[in-house]
Amino acid sequence: MDCKEFSNLLDAYMDGALPDADARRMRDHAAECEACAALLSLRQDCRRMDGEIQVPDSFSSSWRQAIREEKEMEEKPQKVFYWKKWAAVAAALVFVVGGTLASRDGLPSRRAIDSNASSYSSFREQALSDPSSTSYKAMGADSMTNAAYDRAYSAMEAAEEEAVDYAQDTNDAGAQTEKIIRSASFNVKTADYDADLQKIQDLAADMGGRVEYLTTSGDASSGQTRSASLTLRIPARRLDEFLTGAQGVGTITGMTQQMEDVSDSYYDTQTRLKTQQEKLARLQDMMASAQDVSDLIEIESAIADAQYYIDRYTGTLKSYDSRVDFSTVRVFVRETKVTETKEVSLGERILTGIGDSFREFGWFLEDMVIFLASALPWIIALTAVGFAVVLIIRARKNRKNKKEKKVQEQ
Repeated sequence: MDCKEFSNLLDAYMDGALPDADARRMRDHAAECEACAALLSLRQDCRRMDGEIQVPDSFSSSWRQAIREEKEMEEKPQKVFYWKKWAAVAAALVFVVGGTLASRDGLPSRRAIDSNASSYSSFREQALSDPSSTSYKAMGADSMTNAAYDRAYSAMEAAEEEAVDYAQDTNDAGAQTEKIIRSASFNVKTADYDADLQKIQDLAADMGGRVEYLTTSGDASSGQTRSASLTLRIPARRLDEFLTGAQGVGTITGMTQQMEDVSDSYYDTQTRLKTQQEKLARLQDMMASAQDVSDLIEIESAIADAQYYIDRYTGTLKSYDSRVDFSTVRVFVRETKVTETKEVSLGERILTGIGDSFREFGWFLEDMVIFLASALPWIIALTAVGFAVVLIIRARKNRKNKKEKKVQEQ
């Protein structure tokens, strides 16, 4: 027997709970080891003191209660710290996962809208189109204080009155015809992509129209579905015939037709053109009889402005005539493939589901990285604030502990 085993069996030996063989070994070891013999003697003396001195029950219960309270105080901070750690982890997960899910759709884009639509050109246009307005004088026409200004203004005013009278006479006579711009659009789904695309182009040519724009995408050799976008110009009088003929090409989906009455704008522009033409004729007559150089300069400037508006209004009328006479038809052709359906086994369904889950998880991780990158400034700021709060709490706690320690020492 060694000293360690002797110490472990000492309480049982003193209580008489050891077998005779072990008790004998204990006595033999105590006879040989002075340290163990001293320990045995000390424990025996303590036992005798316990038997001779009566200790109150309150003493035993008080120190046992003190031990329990001390143990609870030692264990309680560990439990709180353990709970706080997991709460912090859970909060971080909620922030990252919840923030990623909430921001996956992204934010609406912000578009800058320029509300300042006024410009010098529009101001100048208003002034020249209405010589009687204050804008005309503000532009500098009031500098023509000589006889040339009076003659020019009178000529332009007379030309405008004649043009207005002419337009009114035309309206009263009922000579105006409606100016209607018609347009249409439809989608075509087809399994015979090449043939149906050619049929649409041939049908437009038969109607006397033309292909104004054509773009294609997709590659049949690599198994990609093909598509084409066409913009056709069809004579307006044969638009209905063209749309009826297109019904036999593939499968028509989503057909839309539009009609826009531009009669008012058309004849208003026509009246303005007539006014500028009359104005130009008056100015040319004035220029032929002008003697002063300053008069010539002023008249030439007015002629240039009148010619500008004549060209502009003429172009607008031509654009109207083109859109009225030829309707715009937009066609989108998409190739469809005939697929064979087959039964899918349970194993294939499981593998497909696993693959979709991994793919979705990968997309989620990408979104999470984007979210963390965008939220990084906020994370840094909140971390700095939290760190500062922790330091302040620890400093206050340390000061409190020092004060308590001083009080206990005193």
